[in-house]
Amino acid sequence: MTTHKSTVFLIDDDVAVQHGVTALLTAADHSVAVFNSAEDFLSKLTTLDTVNTAMLLDVCMPGIQGLELQEQLYNDGVEIPVIVMTGHGDVPMAVRAMQNGAVDFLEKPFTVEEVVTALDRAFGLSRPIVKLTRSASPELTENYESLSPRENEVLRGIVDGGTSKEIARTLDVSPRTIEVHRHNVMSKMNAKSIAELVRMAVALGVGD
Repeated sequence: MTTHKSTVFLIDDDVAVQHGVTALLTAADHSVAVFNSAEDFLSKLTTLDTVNTAMLLDVCMPGIQGLELQEQLYNDGVEIPVIVMTGHGDVPMAVRAMQNGAVDFLEKPFTVEEVVTALDRAFGLSRPIVKLTRSASPELTENYESLSPRENEVLRGIVDGGTSKEIARTLDVSPRTIEVHRHNVMSKMNAKSIAELVRMAVALGVGD
């Protein structure tokens, strides 16, 4: 657990998300600065203290999108660890964000434990953010190699953001068959959630 007071920049245009996530973060002893859009954040950036901060960034917003803001900050040398927030349909965007240096991604709705763990990872960074950083452990590589060819195809479909029905149409099998393969993929990869599975896929370079 993070024991020091830290500031989280929360960027999301959904008022309900702003209120709910702020409550979670406050309970976890983080201070929170809320911004309604990427433009709102950029307009105030020069007045912000970015030491000991992290960013929770929604990928889909009106105006400047989350990934555009992330890239702009990276190119400008603003090294704020970024955690992207996404709905299931935005998984490919979350993958791209992580390839571009995001620390983690959270699939809405997420739990207190998930957001605190992600922030602990973000605040624990001791090196500059690097695009497309992979860190596949031998165990992760071994788990990946245990997948059958069909399970590998299903994993790639999940990383592409496909639902079971969409993956089933692509592979010309039944949705029920995809559900079985999906369960096997999660089990073999020791993934407890789609977000965790996608983090593993990014570390392995799946879907590049």
